[in-house]
Amino acid sequence: MVRDGLKRVVNRSKSAVVVFKIYDNWRLRRQLKSGNIETLHGATHSRKNVEESIAYINAQFADYLNYADLNAAGIAGTRILELGFGDNLGVALKFIAAGALSVVCLDRFYSQRDQEHQLEIYRALRETLNEDEKGRFDAAITLKSKIETRDDVLRCIYGTSLDEARDDLMQQYGAFDLIISRAVLEEIYEPDSTFAAMAALTRTGGCLAHKIDLTDYGIFRDRGMHPLTFLTIPESIYRLMATDSGIPNRRLIGYYRKRMSELGFDAKLFVTSVVGVGALDPHLEKPKAGVDYSQATIDLIDQIRPKLSGEFRGLPDEDLLVEGIFLVARKEGARN
Repeated sequence: MVRDGLKRVVNRSKSAVVVFKIYDNWRLRRQLKSGNIETLHGATHSRKNVEESIAYINAQFADYLNYADLNAAGIAGTRILELGFGDNLGVALKFIAAGALSVVCLDRFYSQRDQEHQLEIYRALRETLNEDEKGRFDAAITLKSKIETRDDVLRCIYGTSLDEARDDLMQQYGAFDLIISRAVLEEIYEPDSTFAAMAALTRTGGCLAHKIDLTDYGIFRDRGMHPLTFLTIPESIYRLMATDSGIPNRRLIGYYRKRMSELGFDAKLFVTSVVGVGALDPHLEKPKAGVDYSQATIDLIDQIRPKLSGEFRGLPDEDLLVEGIFLVARKEGARN
């Protein structure tokens, strides 16, 4: 196949990576236009055993509680929208078990999954809950020979973007108390309209909580190149690589800060990872020079700054060093 042949050529050549990604983007666009939404992308749990899946689900849920400052009282009776949930409903089920009234899970794609493996994960997840939580869990999903969800409690929507689903969701649910995602928003090439849809679908006083990866997904760095190599590519070329392939859109921390302000949200942006350092745990609103990163990080940025594409070259070090964020934003005004 052409794709396999191109992959063999791609090694440490930036140009070869670019050509391959342009081809891959074209191939995926054709797939989507044909109506085929099934993909391996998002099939996270296919690579995990049951214990690893449970740990992953619990870690995601804990992140939302911790950084969005949520507790059982704050979750009780809420309506939640999860974007890009991939191959597993574990996080949605944790929110329902904690007292959420309903969760709608929306994904543009259908991630491939092994139904038997998913049954094992859900059964194991259920066993970690107390009796009250199990009762709410059971009201949302049935785990017999196959997985069945009760749509008024846990609904899955595939094959559409939030922009496309916005009006239908508004008509059916009115507004949501919480909209969440993990490693999803960076894959939307033009996210302005997605944020506008979220703003419309969030109840006054409601909250957004999104973990966003700002790296190159290893496209260049895993081939031994500078971690900011993807920011050296002109926008006209990067567009050909990224519009439909799910690779990062190159919106950095400043974009999210500005967009939240424009939409009337009171936002906190926690830095999850730093160039040359890696993950920050706990995540920090303002990583400190000499504490959370060293001069080596600044030197790494200085090394590539002259090669950066125009829109990135003049950005401050404090923006370029951020490899990931946890965005928490509350829609201003008192909750109804």
